[in-house]
Amino acid sequence: MEVKAMLHGQLKEVFDNAKDLGNRYLQEVMDTNKSKDWSQQNTLEFRVRMNKNKSAISIEWYTISWHGKKETGRTKRRTYIQKRNKSRRRDSQVFSYCIDDLLLHTVGWDIDLVEAVEAEASQYRRQAHYLSDMLVTLGRLERFMAGGVDEASVEEVL
Repeated sequence: MEVKAMLHGQLKEVFDNAKDLGNRYLQEVMDTNKSKDWSQQNTLEFRVRMNKNKSAISIEWYTISWHGKKETGRTKRRTYIQKRNKSRRRDSQVFSYCIDDLLLHTVGWDIDLVEAVEAEASQYRRQAHYLSDMLVTLGRLERFMAGGVDEASVEEVL
């Protein structure tokens, strides 16, 4: 249980760091977008979420678009940008976005910002993945141990 609590603490720390990164990115974009023309505004959104049982983190990019007229009420739409798996192995993990996919949605002034944020975010994704993996393994081990399987029956199977 101590190990599980420690892993949850580490995952919470990664979540807080990623959330802070997202807030810094949002602040920079909002400050710069104010002085830019509509066509020169950044439309990338960086989102960090934690699942209900606090055992996994999602760190994702979305594009933002507005639909409708200002007078009748515009609606904001988010479109998820997928991480592409360049590996031929289906089970390989993808911890970072293809930077070219993200740069398709930049307008020029924000290229360095997006590259820096994605470089840091990929480290957080990797850490969160391994911490979540360890939590899943510990949960399975707990269920196995709670099942009351004795060593003799395990040896018979082997």
